[in-house]
Amino acid sequence: CTYLVDVIAPPDPVHTLSSLLRTLRDKDPIFRDVVLWSDSTHMQSFFINTKLLEDKLVNLGEGIAFIHLDESLTVSTLVPIAVKDVLLGMYDAMTSRGLSFTFSEKLTPQILVPLAAVLIDYPVAYVPISPDETAFLQGEILDVYDVAFRKDALTHGSDRPSFIDTHEFTFLRFSCPRRLADSCPELSTAYLTQKLKNKFTPRLEEIGARVHVSHRIEKLDRVAL
Repeated sequence: CTYLVDVIAPPDPVHTLSSLLRTLRDKDPIFRDVVLWSDSTHMQSFFINTKLLEDKLVNLGEGIAFIHLDESLTVSTLVPIAVKDVLLGMYDAMTSRGLSFTFSEKLTPQILVPLAAVLIDYPVAYVPISPDETAFLQGEILDVYDVAFRKDALTHGSDRPSFIDTHEFTFLRFSCPRRLADSCPELSTAYLTQKLKNKFTPRLEEIGARVHVSHRIEKLDRVAL
């Protein structure tokens, strides 16, 4: 139900993205249910579909593994209470039918990190255990997933025959500690890959595209969230 704006970084994101959304609303009614939420402290902006967020709240947290970043990497299926409270507060605020909203500056990474995962539809959400930590999983072996959509287009060349050109765009990237796959079948590569395909295939088929999930193993000095 949400898209994180991370490809561009305008100098005044709230003003720039609000103006963009206002223009889109004027051009097409499909954008009337889309609003902007901004986190000025961490310079993050989210376009959120209010109708889809409402649907998400009905089965909040369903299909998401919350990984608490303690030494044991405890896995839970329960949405942290503070995250749930913020989501409900967001929904109440959006009933005003406004265009742009701002997260409270009091929100810590303990809330913002899993909140973003829920909004963006990650199947895995990290939950920091300290408000002061900004990097985690030092030296941890990770399963890294890229989810992209592929769409074929017929390209016409002036000096060569027409051909099918495949365009690909990665719209989701996340990681999961490798050691959890052995103890949690729902975090195995096969399970997560199929889960992602099941989730996004029906949506992408509506626009004539298909989903592609790639997987690799990485070991990083740290993971910044």
